[in-house]
Amino acid sequence: MPENKKMWLVTFAVFGLLVFEILASMISHSVALLSDAAHVGTDLLAAIITLYAQKIAMRPSTDSMSFGYSRGTVVSAFVNGVTLILLSLIVLFETVQRFFSPVSIQPSWMLTAAIVSFIVNFFIVISLFSGGKNLNIRSALLHFAGDAVVSLGVILSAIGISITHQEWLDPAISLLLVSIMMVTSYRIVRESLLILMEGTPPSVNIDQIIQALLSIKGILAVHDVHIWGVSDAEFAASFHLLVAPETKVVETDRILEKIEALLLDKFSIVHVSVQFECEVNPLHTGFPHRKMG
Repeated sequence: MPENKKMWLVTFAVFGLLVFEILASMISHSVALLSDAAHVGTDLLAAIITLYAQKIAMRPSTDSMSFGYSRGTVVSAFVNGVTLILLSLIVLFETVQRFFSPVSIQPSWMLTAAIVSFIVNFFIVISLFSGGKNLNIRSALLHFAGDAVVSLGVILSAIGISITHQEWLDPAISLLLVSIMMVTSYRIVRESLLILMEGTPPSVNIDQIIQALLSIKGILAVHDVHIWGVSDAEFAASFHLLVAPETKVVETDRILEKIEALLLDKFSIVHVSVQFECEVNPLHTGFPHRKMG
């Protein structure tokens, strides 16, 4: 099934689940169930943002957006992660208050709502798992996987309260679940922020790229190297190459062809910008990496 169609089905399922859990949390007075409902709310937002980002990313490049709109999915992932962290802080505040001002819990409603939530989120995670390599889909997947864990925690809380009648278990479980929500969102925020700040992708080793470039005949030195991610799956690179003064233009064309093939095959770099030089310009940043021997 296409990813867009999957996300539409997910959006409708999550909306229905959100309405159900809000009503159940009001009836049961469970802050753990409220944590679950809050997480479902972020899931709905994540699904909507993911759908919109996928649509934007399909737009062709223009003069004003020469790299296209593929980074829209990265922005979506960043917004999803930050939203989840902010909502976690709100639920954390409510949870701490519940420790000092406990209320009567109805575990039967807690258990029913949590089981329904767990089943829905489990099937959503299974349906989205095939698109896990895409940062945008992974950010949505983390939302739903985290919500499944939250629902499981609420189930355990409801069972524990039914058996022991210790209602402090509700905010205690909620505190644990909020911690899980924040941890699961941190990696997505960090990874998407690295792309937005045009940092070097973690999977790329600049030293290996430099050594690979120096192995090409005709290249004497490499400097001013920059590698960044256009999206989570599309990398770009720019650098300066020192060649012998007698090198002809037609020879630089052949060198460039080898560079593009090498970087695409070994490092998945699809955009390459090269400046050939016959001597190192001291105004350019970065120390030259010279060929040994």
